[in-house]
Amino acid sequence: MSRDQSPAETAESLSVSPDVELQPEIIRYHGLDALRALAMAMGIVLHAALPYFFTDGFWPADDHSKPIKAIFEFIHIWRMPVFFILSGFLSALVINRRSTIYWADHRFKRVALPLFIFWIPIALVLPQIFGYGFKGQFPGADGIKAEIFFNPNHLWFLIHLLLFVGIVGIIRLISSATATIFRPGIFKASWAMFKRFFVGVIYLPVPLAIIIILFFVLIPTGGELIANLAGTSIYFFLGYGLFSNMSLFNRMKSYWVYYVIFALLAFAAYLWLISELGAYDPKNEEDAPLWGVVLLLKAACAILFSYGFIGLSEAKFGSDSHTWRWLSDSAYWIYLVHLPIVTMITFAMFSFSIPVEIKFILSIVMTSVIGVVTYKYLVRRTVVGLLLNGKRS
Repeated sequence: MSRDQSPAETAESLSVSPDVELQPEIIRYHGLDALRALAMAMGIVLHAALPYFFTDGFWPADDHSKPIKAIFEFIHIWRMPVFFILSGFLSALVINRRSTIYWADHRFKRVALPLFIFWIPIALVLPQIFGYGFKGQFPGADGIKAEIFFNPNHLWFLIHLLLFVGIVGIIRLISSATATIFRPGIFKASWAMFKRFFVGVIYLPVPLAIIIILFFVLIPTGGELIANLAGTSIYFFLGYGLFSNMSLFNRMKSYWVYYVIFALLAFAAYLWLISELGAYDPKNEEDAPLWGVVLLLKAACAILFSYGFIGLSEAKFGSDSHTWRWLSDSAYWIYLVHLPIVTMITFAMFSFSIPVEIKFILSIVMTSVIGVVTYKYLVRRTVVGLLLNGKRS
């Protein structure tokens, strides 16, 4: 995360939600920096886990492990929701401190350019590694097909972040046009009434409304976010509006333990249900209601864990820490390059006659070490480090 992503607010709001409860000028959300770094790093764990449970041929497979499956489900259920909520919150912060134009330019430098630079090399390397994982040998030129260049792989979330720039721009244009068409007094009164209603429904300490909305939005993709821009947009704008609703933010900090406890209860029910139902079969109409419950629990876990972890991170890790700041800076690089590394390591260990749990741990540790070492010695003080994280003070 760059320095520009976590400065404090100024006196005038330039965000879509204009009436921001201002914070002191010097505030930096160190806890959110740490949480963002953790969420990025958890990508290594998720991709290291995939060979060790049933993926219906989507991923090269080794022996199955229920504990690894449980770890995967736990991280997967909250990681990207937290990331998009934080992205929305910090986007509102940057817009409030600088301007929408500055934020859009920042997105181009920190998101569009890395996406452009890393997309093609990763698209060329991954088919070779997956060919090795499936068949035990690299496919060579046979693995280079035109369709691989249209697959962003694990960089898909960068595309969503760029699309949010356009969505925010459209919303601001509509807001500006509406204010021009209608008299300012009528527009302000109508906007204030809508905002009071929206905040009263969405930004409640008990997030029932947003869970129900997410349930219906996530149905088409079974709760997955990669192909669900509407779902990621809800998380993003939930975080965007949270910046203007510090009363809820402070409640998260005060009551994070309750959010986490209820999230864990919901997750236990979710884990039990998916283990009982097995693989989803759209032809089995008898299980359809239970899969609806699974999706509802998934939405509930995503929100409750997000609220709990946001509150926990600011309550316990809100002070400045050189270590967390360094790890936060390294997290972007590590996430960008981790997938070819962790997949090559996990696939290479298929022939090892050791427990899969040990393979799992080894792949995480080895990938993390490679990521940290390459960042420290090859990236941090180079033009790549400047591109990913901006100037360091």
